[in-house]
Order: sequence, then structure tokens, then C-alpha cells
Amino acid sequence: MSARLSIRSYTRTMHAHTHDYCQLVFPLHGTIKISIETAFGTGVPQSLSDHVGPGRCVIIPAGANHSFSADEQASFLVADLDQLPEPMDDLPTPFVSISSPLLAFCQFVEHQLQHQHNPDLHKEVGALFLSLLTQEQFQARYDPRISRTLEYLHQDLSQTTKLAELAEIACLSLSQYKTLFKQQTGLSTSQYLLKLRMDKARALLAHTDYPIGIIAEQVGYQDLSAFSRRFSEYFGQSPRHFRP
Repeated sequence: MSARLSIRSYTRTMHAHTHDYCQLVFPLHGTIKISIETAFGTGVPQSLSDHVGPGRCVIIPAGANHSFSADEQASFLVADLDQLPEPMDDLPTPFVSISSPLLAFCQFVEHQLQHQHNPDLHKEVGALFLSLLTQEQFQARYDPRISRTLEYLHQDLSQTTKLAELAEIACLSLSQYKTLFKQQTGLSTSQYLLKLRMDKARALLAHTDYPIGIIAEQVGYQDLSAFSRRFSEYFGQSPRHFRP
């Protein structure tokens, strides 16, 4: 089994195609809307659709017709495989959640691929990626109640929503919401939101020419100094370091 890894972005226009190899799509920044015509998990051909963001993976079997669209600023790690790893064979759905360590590795791969072209290094990274996949315990998907709150959080990072309101969106008590959110994501809501904001800010810094003050506002910081301080603490480097 081998893996060819690449970083890709898409457009809001819906595209559709098939290919004779398997493919895994890992959102790194933003979400993708995707529909897959497959017999995955049931043996019965059907059309399955979902909006998938960071922390999840889309499994596209060889020969499956699929259509997709995404915001232009979103980015994805895509793995082209000659066959699917064994843990994926018995999953009931092509839309799965991944662990935070695997997501962190995908983000590491993003940096490596964008940093330099080194075929030998990329081959070694691909082998390690496959090794991690074989050890991953994939979850079919987040609890629908938590999925609703995650979708809400992803919609507008400039706003900060109170926990009580998120719990209401999830139709849970506040204590139930806190417990279930941590169980599902491995993070508290504040930690999850901070990660979303920092990753989005880094992507905007690297891929746009927006002023840093505007980027700070888009990820929920009205005070530029507070944003710069938090960003530097999170990544160990100032926002200006990620400017092209």
C-alpha cells in the first residue's frame, strides 16, 4: 500500500468526477460539501452527503462518483491510495472523525509539503502517514448534538457564543454539553474555538494580503495587541512570521 499526499483547495462551484484509486480527504482549514455515490458500509448503492470540517475525514472508494465544493480559502490534505487501510474496511460511513494526534500530523504534513520539494522525505512521510492510519480508531461521526454546535462555531469565528447558548443549540444541559463536547472532541469548547481561530488566522496570514488587524477581527479579536500576543503564544512565532 502506498500514499501520494498533496495539499489542495477547491472552489464554491460544485465539481464531480471518479478515479480508479481510493482517496482520503482531510480538511485542514474550512469545510467541504461532498456527496458520494457508493455502497460503502452497507453493500447497497446509495448517495451519501455531508459537510466535513477539520477533525474529520472523507473516505472515497475507488470508482465512486463524488461531487464537492468548498470555500476558496479552505485547504485539505488529500491522500491518494491504491487500497484502503484495514481499519476503514468495516466502517458504516465514509464520513468519519479522526483523533487530534492524527489531525496534528496532517497539519505537520501540510507544512512539510509547502516548505520544500524533497521526494525522499515525502516518501518517508507517506509511509509514516499510512502507519498512523492503520492504528487509528476511527469514529463514525460526532454525536449529532455536538455536530450542531461545531457547525455553529465554524460559521463565524468573529463571534464568541456563551456556553449556555451552545448547550441550548445541542439540546443539552450545560453540564451535559461540557461533558459530551470534551468526550467527542478531546477539547473544551474554549480550547476548540481557540484552535479554530488560530488555524484560520494562520491560513489568512499565509494566503491573503488582508491587514493583520482585519484578520484579528475575523477570528474574534477586536484588540490587535491581544491577538498578536495570543497568536505568538499559540504558535511560538508572531503573526508577521507567516506573511508571504
